[in-house]
Amino acid sequence: MGITKKIAVLIVFLLSFGTLMAQTSEKQDTKPSWEEVQVVYDLNEVADMTMGKKMTETIRTSLNFGTKSKVKKDCLKKLKKQAAEQGYSVIYINEEASKDKRFNKRGIEVTLVGVGYKG
Repeated sequence: MGITKKIAVLIVFLLSFGTLMAQTSEKQDTKPSWEEVQVVYDLNEVADMTMGKKMTETIRTSLNFGTKSKVKKDCLKKLKKQAAEQGYSVIYINEEASKDKRFNKRGIEVTLVGVGYKG
């Protein structure tokens, strides 16, 4: 067998092996990244999806470290990471159950309550 034929066989083998490995890794990676998790505030948007479990995230900090909106954003980021770990692609945020309250002069506590959905 000539050297060119050996190289051609090797290339074909590597290409087919690489394709197989790519397909296998796609099947195993079914969890979305936390950045891909969508947040909805209307229950009608998740009506046709499979409901998961309730999730809660709380951040208690001083406003010396940021504004109220920044603390809410950080809390939502943690909630999205929690949802992604459990395999949810959408979070419905229950605004009635979620709350933020002040303590001391500069303290704030933000609690977000959501339900994960797949589908």
